[in-house]
Amino acid sequence: MTTEKNPKALSRRAMLKLSGLVAAGTVLASCQQATTEAPTEAPVEEAPAEEVAPTPEPAQVTGTVTVMHFRHEFTEEQEAQFETDNPGIQIEFVQAEESRFFAMFAAGTPPDLYRLQAPSIPGMLARGLLYNLQPYFDTSELIKMDDLAPANDYYKAQSPLEVGTGPIYGMCKDFSPDFTIYTYSKVFEDNGVSLPSDAEAMSLDQVFDLAKKTTTYEGDRLVTLGYGYEEAWVDRIWMNHLEEIGKKLYSEGFDKIVIAGDEDNKKIVKFFYDLAAEKVVPSSVNPSPNGWFGTDFNAGIMAMAQYGFWYSAMAETDQNRGGVMMMPAPTWTGVRRDPTMTATGMIMTSPSKVPDAAFKVFEYYNAGQPSIDRAGSGWGVPALKSQWNLIPQGTDFQKQAYKVLEGELALETPPLQFNPFLGETVVSNSWKKHLDLALKGDISFDEMIANIETEVNLVIRDNIDAMIG
Repeated sequence: MTTEKNPKALSRRAMLKLSGLVAAGTVLASCQQATTEAPTEAPVEEAPAEEVAPTPEPAQVTGTVTVMHFRHEFTEEQEAQFETDNPGIQIEFVQAEESRFFAMFAAGTPPDLYRLQAPSIPGMLARGLLYNLQPYFDTSELIKMDDLAPANDYYKAQSPLEVGTGPIYGMCKDFSPDFTIYTYSKVFEDNGVSLPSDAEAMSLDQVFDLAKKTTTYEGDRLVTLGYGYEEAWVDRIWMNHLEEIGKKLYSEGFDKIVIAGDEDNKKIVKFFYDLAAEKVVPSSVNPSPNGWFGTDFNAGIMAMAQYGFWYSAMAETDQNRGGVMMMPAPTWTGVRRDPTMTATGMIMTSPSKVPDAAFKVFEYYNAGQPSIDRAGSGWGVPALKSQWNLIPQGTDFQKQAYKVLEGELALETPPLQFNPFLGETVVSNSWKKHLDLALKGDISFDEMIANIETEVNLVIRDNIDAMIG
């Protein structure tokens, strides 16, 4: 039995202390902090009034920039092209991995640029690991602030607890309204179920009902599965639906997760428990036949798969072609929302010793040819609104998905406020572990949520203590 520490509220004084640490750029004890600076510019000397001062040649930007990213997203060809176009700058590429990222920080050799998702931003800001890029954005010729898609607001922050406005610390490489649902008509037809219309959003209750009607077995063998969602993002999903009624998954100071003590919070968690208990979604007791629900959908055995617009680039296969549609995001209470819950992008780390060179690489990847190529691929919505016209609309499915996408983007759902004291997988890992025990009958639902709260709150408290003492 795990003994929980006595919870203590994160006081306003403590939060002010944390904000002070951020403002001062304090990082983990083993990290070296570089002073945040404006883009380097060649000085212009004052000339006598009667003379015209010569225009100085801009200083060449040089340096070696360490980029921690995924190689399939930042290719060797792109790297080589950048170095050809910028002969004074070399790229040192490192495959992205969170544990390696922090190990490099601890060793005093952090990468200059790092691929991450929006839930990491508040925590990294709280630790002073982010470089304020506002001066660079203000003078960039490739990236204009008014051209940034609203999803980039995840990379703006006043403080770790105030994301959405303020200085900008990075940007998306692309994004999606992430709550859309893909349907495959044949599974509906084979089970005698009417296909929902893409003209209006379903309720979560409708999704559950359709999932039950389209899940079928032959004996113990699963034939068709009604619904699939990304379990690794379950807490983000809860957060979004709670926002429909103005509720939060965490306490005001983000010092604890709140489930059992709030009926609405408990109700949304129970909904996702019931999906698993009814065996209409993949789970430990009802595993995906293909190892991933996205592949189940591709194989033509799943009725509904919940993923963002990015999935449209792979949703159609030889097994399901002609029967796929993208639907608006479902609602819990009737309030329409469809934010991105990943907002994958890039930041510059605060200790960078070559910020000018690093921003050149940042610009190239996020607004240069690589971004244009991504925009035309259909793997997400471009981070720059000026590139939205490049989104593919060649096939009937692409046209249908784009029409739904326009409606979802028009919602302009503001960013979710992620907990700065938690890693991205803490809640989902705890959920999966204790859900498994509950589904097997080893613990009750109430015991499951109590265990999740205990585990998550211990992590929050340990991280708060590490940050502010």
